[in-house]
Amino acid sequence: MKIELRYFTGTGNSLRVLRTCHEVFIENKHSVNLSAIKTGEQIDSADIIGFCFPVYAFGIPRICRKYLNQLQRFEHKQKAFVWVTAGASDGSGFSINEATKILKKKNCIIIHTGVVQMPINWTTSPKPPFPPDKEEATLIIENGVNLTKRMTQEIIAGVRNFHQFNYPNRYGTLKFYSDYLMFKFLGISNLWRNFKVYESCTGCGICANACPTASIKIVDKKPLWTSTCEQCMRCVNYCPNEAIYQTMGGDTKGKNKYIEPSFKPIRNWA
Repeated sequence: MKIELRYFTGTGNSLRVLRTCHEVFIENKHSVNLSAIKTGEQIDSADIIGFCFPVYAFGIPRICRKYLNQLQRFEHKQKAFVWVTAGASDGSGFSINEATKILKKKNCIIIHTGVVQMPINWTTSPKPPFPPDKEEATLIIENGVNLTKRMTQEIIAGVRNFHQFNYPNRYGTLKFYSDYLMFKFLGISNLWRNFKVYESCTGCGICANACPTASIKIVDKKPLWTSTCEQCMRCVNYCPNEAIYQTMGGDTKGKNKYIEPSFKPIRNWA
């Protein structure tokens, strides 16, 4: 089979999932192309197209929504699968529904959906859960990789498995909808303003070079964030001086930082 895989990632989780998927497909003698989503890209028809995105406040990132919406409608029915990575196995919210709804309008047949739990990267969260320590993160990644392998084998075997929408166990219905709508229509448009740096910032520019949406500019040797920021937390967790935080309870001193161990943000793996 010819397979196309596309991802967006903040700290490497979604890439790790599709790299694992890529490896399983290759082991089974399939032709696979893996790359990050690119604005303006049109994917050629393939036997299967797979997508993996992170979950941000129970939805997919704006950049992923925009990417899917700008895809041209496939001339013929196109098989596709959608996976998301989340900090909790029950934390997918509307993310899969958002992605599959758009893809169906593009003449896609959804053959598989799934949620892969990976380590939390939201270091600026004002309250728990916070990113895990290295030992716990390693275990979560191992379980996520094993689940990904099983789901990839299901796709190869033609097994159709679909994630069912659910409310997270730790959330009531009102808070769930409140957090989702507040982030989608208000938070994401304004949270970039809350990024600040401690005195430990050296102005090295690594955050700007690593940002997947080019949302950070270095001005007078200090980073400044712009409105295209997706709150992916790459800058926070990748800063060599642990110098980035957010106001309104987003202090990061003393907290665990998380980047998927094999992820090299400034070097495009694919």
